Amino acid sequence: MSLIPATILTGFLGSGKTTLLKRVLAEAHGQKIAVIENEFGEENIDSDILVSDTTEQIIQMSNGCICCTIREDLRATLQDLAEKKRKGELDFERVVIETTGVADPGPVAQTFFMDDEVAQSYLLDSILTLVDAKHAPQQLNDRQEARRQVGFADQIFISKSDLVSKDELDALTHRLKHMNPRAPIKAVHFGAVALSEVLDLRGFNLNAKLDIDPDFLKVDEPDHGHDHAAHDHDHVHGPECNHPSHQHGMVTITTTMMM
Repeated sequence: MSLIPATILTGFLGSGKTTLLKRVLAEAHGQKIAVIENEFGEENIDSDILVSDTTEQIIQMSNGCICCTIREDLRATLQDLAEKKRKGELDFERVVIETTGVADPGPVAQTFFMDDEVAQSYLLDSILTLVDAKHAPQQLNDRQEARRQVGFADQIFISKSDLVSKDELDALTHRLKHMNPRAPIKAVHFGAVALSEVLDLRGFNLNAKLDIDPDFLKVDEPDHGHDHAAHDHDHVHGPECNHPSHQHGMVTITTTMMM
């Protein structure tokens, strides 16, 4: 079986991840996409896509895909999906993982390299990051997760650009380019993004991620407040910093599977 391409969709709370994801699912692309969505997301994706609401583990979706609820961590979820695909119990072609708004994408991406079974089944295609134009400046100042989301991105989409002035948008774009010069940056309106800019980007570069975070492939060595992903030139943290961004823990992903 060929490797299953996987996309990680990240971005801070309210940045528009679910809006983009709904657009991707609704697009007439003829593909069957498995979506792993954190069930504590700010917006429920299933309101207008699911055929029926049920407590069963697998739910048929109106676009021909399947929604399944997995009550394990991300690694177990990916393993379970791959096994069901091999057995012919589930039919899907790719996976999109929507993280929580406060998730560090590093541990999520790490899953694809630290577990042999997952690594043998999946190809991490890219990490997509949405940035809220109105609230990003403050979020990038205060939250390390927001900075790491930008730093790990292979593609950056700026949402809600209509809520800020051109000068503010230009300043944010300049800041994002400084934080992550590798990732293309594009302003989007209500998730209106071409599929060619979301899927099959082949953008993930392990060597580049190791440059960002040398501990990326190390096990059981959580980050203790060091901002490897994006050292922003206009806001430097010291060890005494009390910003919320330095009071984080490892994010546990309790997922809902949607396909």
